[in-house]
Amino acid sequence: MRDSNATVVVSGTTNVDTFVTVQNFPQPGETTIAEPGIEGLGGKGANQAAACAHMGVNTVLLSAVGNDPQGELAITELREHGVNTDYIVSSRQPTGRAFIMNDPSGENIIIVTSGANELVSPAQQRETVKELRRQGPVPIVLAQGDLTPEHSAELPKLVENSDSRLVLNLAPVTTRDPDLLAAADPLVLNEGEAAAVLDAAPGTPIEELLDRLRHIARSVVVTLGQRGAMIVEGDAEPVHIPAVYVERVVDTTGAGDAFCGTLAAALAQGENLVDACTLGAAAGALATQKRGAAGSYATENEIRRLGEA
Repeated sequence: MRDSNATVVVSGTTNVDTFVTVQNFPQPGETTIAEPGIEGLGGKGANQAAACAHMGVNTVLLSAVGNDPQGELAITELREHGVNTDYIVSSRQPTGRAFIMNDPSGENIIIVTSGANELVSPAQQRETVKELRRQGPVPIVLAQGDLTPEHSAELPKLVENSDSRLVLNLAPVTTRDPDLLAAADPLVLNEGEAAAVLDAAPGTPIEELLDRLRHIARSVVVTLGQRGAMIVEGDAEPVHIPAVYVERVVDTTGAGDAFCGTLAAALAQGENLVDACTLGAAAGALATQKRGAAGSYATENEIRRLGEA
């Protein structure tokens, strides 16, 4: 049964994204003229928190921004998405930035400066999460791989001695800390990240990756782009989640974060992992229909209508 008081806590990064569009990605040493695009909220933590809030779930983001105009912009946009920003720390370091090039097919190249995000420490957030649990249930803690490796290794502290479940999108793969991987439920990766976690050769069959991953995390989701996703839980047979078809892809930026944030929200709402991933796939597909990251995310009604069709 859905608990309207349940909260998802997101520990992660907050950036301001600047977009440009190029006809072709430049080669090393080449200068390319671009068309200016939008500037707005980004960072994997912020994006996934926004996607989670779009599902109608109480969402608290634990992050850091600079004491600068970009930090003010990020906070304002997070609140517009319905995210609780009360626990975001203001830092002397500048707000993280991402510079994103898109080509006409919707593919992208992203360059990130971490700034204040390097100070985001789950060990320091532990007491905050305990306080939030005293206010109501926190079934899900959601995290990503773009904290520093040392801080990522601290993430299990946010769920220890509790009923909370750690949903870990280890993107990028900055650490393979075994305790972190063992705490993930699920561990969410794309195919390249799955191979990197296992130190497997590129092109290793998905069946082999899943069979090895099931032994290092409580459950695993491997996203496969246009082929959907695969889920493995314990000793059960892998389950395939089909991709959700859309006629035209405008921009893939943030689609993976839409998948993860929606997945976490659906689990908090009481959905099982298969149904949560199905809704995540719908959210990711809808996010490709507009430019930008969090600004492209759909509402819960739109996601459920497509995901349950």
